[in-house]
Amino acid sequence: MSSQSPLYRRRFLQAAGLGVAAAACPMLGSAAPAGAWGDLVGRLVYDGRAPERKKLEVTKDVECCGKFDLRDESLIVGPQGGLANAYVYLRSDDAPVCPELKSRLPKKVVLDNRDCIFVPHCLAVWAGEQTLEIINSDPVGQNVAFSPLYNPAANIVLPVDAKVTYEFEMGERVPVKVLCNYHPWESGYILARENPYLAVTAADGTFRIPSLPAGTWEFQVWHERMGYLDTPAWRRGRFEFDIQPGKNDLGEVKLSPSSFEQ
Repeated sequence: MSSQSPLYRRRFLQAAGLGVAAAACPMLGSAAPAGAWGDLVGRLVYDGRAPERKKLEVTKDVECCGKFDLRDESLIVGPQGGLANAYVYLRSDDAPVCPELKSRLPKKVVLDNRDCIFVPHCLAVWAGEQTLEIINSDPVGQNVAFSPLYNPAANIVLPVDAKVTYEFEMGERVPVKVLCNYHPWESGYILARENPYLAVTAADGTFRIPSLPAGTWEFQVWHERMGYLDTPAWRRGRFEFDIQPGKNDLGEVKLSPSSFEQ
């Protein structure tokens, strides 16, 4: 295994006792001592009229899937302009992880095949610490297929009520596209990282990355329509922020509609 690989670095940090810091972490929104941990919050806004989401064509299992009003999920804008399903994550693989944050995170994250789409559309997982559980809640067979760069490819057949698990042993640089070979309109994304400092914007465009180590860090922003989410201030979707103990507010970031044109 290369000494430069993300998995090697993570295992080395754990073995050396550097994967966690000694100070206790604050709960969300509480004060923290100097040099400890802080939350990063913000909101991404589509600065224009929300585009109409096109109806998806259902070509298989029509008796089941045809009864749902399935719409394109590649660009979802809320009533107040919030941009959903954008990833915001720490670019560093080697950041120390808050012990209290690690203890309270769920041990698994769930990708559901429900109503003939993937739920959630965009999902985040901490590689090596959280298990991805894939389930089928639909009354028809499903398929989940994805090809990560640093982890084994998966092509999973899911009968009705089936449940399987998948382990990301290494982090990925960008989200991995998820497809269903049975239902070509189904798609989603999974981002696995070497630490838990990643978030997906909610329906109103807000995000929160809790218990970051204090200091100046570089972050990455990614959206499926354009990849790295460029703005006049964010080259290739990157920005730096000085994390202070407690709450850190990135504010409202407005994004030009032209950035999302295909």
